[in-house]
Amino acid sequence: MTRPPASTADAQYQAALGAARAGDVAGARQLLERAFGGNRTHIGIRNALAVLRLEAGETSGAIALLKPLARELPGAVPIQLNLGNALVAAGRAGDAVAPLKRATSLDPTDHLAWYGLGRALQTAGRVAEAIPAYRRCLQLDAGHVLARANLIAALNFVEQYDAAEQEARVVLAAAPDDAGAHLNLAMSLLARGQWAEGWAEYEWREQTAMLARQRRTVVTPRWEGQALAGCVVLVNAEQGFGDTLQFVRYLPALRQRGARVILQCPAPLVALLQASALADQVLAFGDPMPAHDLHVPLTGLPQRLALHDHATVTGDGTPYLTPPPDRPVLEAAWTAGASRRVGLVWAGSPTHVNDMHRSCGFAALDPLWTLRGVTWVSLQAGVPVGRGGVTPPKGTVLHDHAARLEDFADTAVALRALDLVITVDSAVAHLAGALGTPCWLLLPQVGLDWRWAAETSAARWYRSVRTFRQDPTGGWRPTLEAVRAALETECGGARLPVV
Repeated sequence: MTRPPASTADAQYQAALGAARAGDVAGARQLLERAFGGNRTHIGIRNALAVLRLEAGETSGAIALLKPLARELPGAVPIQLNLGNALVAAGRAGDAVAPLKRATSLDPTDHLAWYGLGRALQTAGRVAEAIPAYRRCLQLDAGHVLARANLIAALNFVEQYDAAEQEARVVLAAAPDDAGAHLNLAMSLLARGQWAEGWAEYEWREQTAMLARQRRTVVTPRWEGQALAGCVVLVNAEQGFGDTLQFVRYLPALRQRGARVILQCPAPLVALLQASALADQVLAFGDPMPAHDLHVPLTGLPQRLALHDHATVTGDGTPYLTPPPDRPVLEAAWTAGASRRVGLVWAGSPTHVNDMHRSCGFAALDPLWTLRGVTWVSLQAGVPVGRGGVTPPKGTVLHDHAARLEDFADTAVALRALDLVITVDSAVAHLAGALGTPCWLLLPQVGLDWRWAAETSAARWYRSVRTFRQDPTGGWRPTLEAVRAALETECGGARLPVV
């Protein structure tokens, strides 16, 4: 095939740019694809086509064009920037760092390159490194909204809460309706136990793009703190399993105010919460909605109940969940015998924004296996024991109970049969704490959740939960070695004490 002359390729390229400027993106894409078919060396055509592929979500097609371009033109900032952005979009943020660093080195005044570098580092989990990149972007362009939003989130992530608050207030001074800034401000306030303003700012969560989908459509008025005597209140558990298990502690306060309480929650929680009798009625999402006078989101209760101090927010740590009395533990092998029974959870939800830091992984448990006199029980959902790298050393038995767990009532019954559960930050930790089961909670060094940051020695969410923070180096092995030493030292008897 004869390559069209450069003048023809240039004309096709200019025609495509004209179509894009006129808003005809589809037409521009068609022109560029046709032009690329006839001239595969034209730099402008390749770069522009890659950008349109990227905007269409075709990351592999964009990268296929940009990688060779970046090699051919290592000094071209736009191409390095486009490649980095494409790699981030493809879920390869770690690979994106190099071309984006190259872009900032080539042109230190390009604010978009600094923003792209910050985003790549943050997405790759290198949050502390992202902060100076965002700050440099803002020095060059103080009005870059996304850079400041990501900077605030990053500062909260590394527990620089004062700085995060300051940046959030800068945004809100200029844009008082910025829901993301309000939510980031809420995180920095709640993490420091500034409950009154923190809960008020937390109300903005439903206006953010990330959490707006969790809002339930209900036609009745929302409860805003007024008298409840004689009212039927529908409470929507609008967030995750862990949030629900933590916040149902506030339901009795509605009944104390004279309300009849109906809780609507995910189906796996229904049997457990029915047995716990915190509400008058518990329904699964999708069940017919009964008549009611008012509705309220579950995580909005602290704001409306005016819980503004540690004592009222965390309570006294008394267990408040009870498993159904008719649920047996469907496993005789690990419930028999006198050895200590220890449950294990090494990963949370893989879709969680901080999963790369808060899940320790099965391999991190290696220091535990040499401990004798312990019956190990897996409660880890997802991967069965013996598959996917979940294989303990030869001679160590790990009972796989996770496959027998159909809902949280089953999990609660299993936890009651254990002496201890060792878990990463997950719904199992909240369940164990709310049941009063001894729980050793493994907390990440990066991305500590606001609720654990807010704890003090005198104000803890759960009396039975003891926390072990990940080693500052970011490795889990020293943490698990400390857990092993504690297990040896503190568990001389057959049952573990509540700490």
